[in-house]
Amino acid sequence: MVAHLSTDEVYNQACLDGTMDQLPFSGGLHGWNARGVRVRRAMSPLEVLQEWEARQARVRWAWGKIGVEGTIETSIGRYPMRLQVWHLAREYAIHADDIEVPMSPRDRTAQLRWRIAFGLFAAQEEQEDESLDAELRGGEVQLRQDGAVHRLELETFIAYLTNRPQQLRDPKQRALVRKLT
Repeated sequence: MVAHLSTDEVYNQACLDGTMDQLPFSGGLHGWNARGVRVRRAMSPLEVLQEWEARQARVRWAWGKIGVEGTIETSIGRYPMRLQVWHLAREYAIHADDIEVPMSPRDRTAQLRWRIAFGLFAAQEEQEDESLDAELRGGEVQLRQDGAVHRLELETFIAYLTNRPQQLRDPKQRALVRKLT
């Protein structure tokens, strides 16, 4: 996991340094991540952790100087820093789920709500799925798909948005997410 996060920080540093054209993106994002993780297999876990911490500290310091109202160069051109930070927060939240970071029920509900709000925004922005028709209503998300309305629990909708049904403990909810994706 830390090797993947450190690979993400290589990208963030390249955005700051204007060196994205030097990054090996052949094979798309999946290929980029796989290479980054593979390269770090030769390192000890402590070395990978230290690399990630150092890269992360440098990026956060530079982003702080730019400020949330600024913009940053990204693979899609100039991009609002406020949204870049949201993308990173979303990425970290996804991986916190992957490794089952414990949270109080109250904090978890708050986290799920902002992830859903941002996930809906990001899906529209990325136009990956123009047919995504969903709305956060109270403690559930109403997902309209193929003429049906599915009322999904917050956890279930996050699993749907991130295509990670394996994170759900309930086999019925996992099956539903697999059916919907």
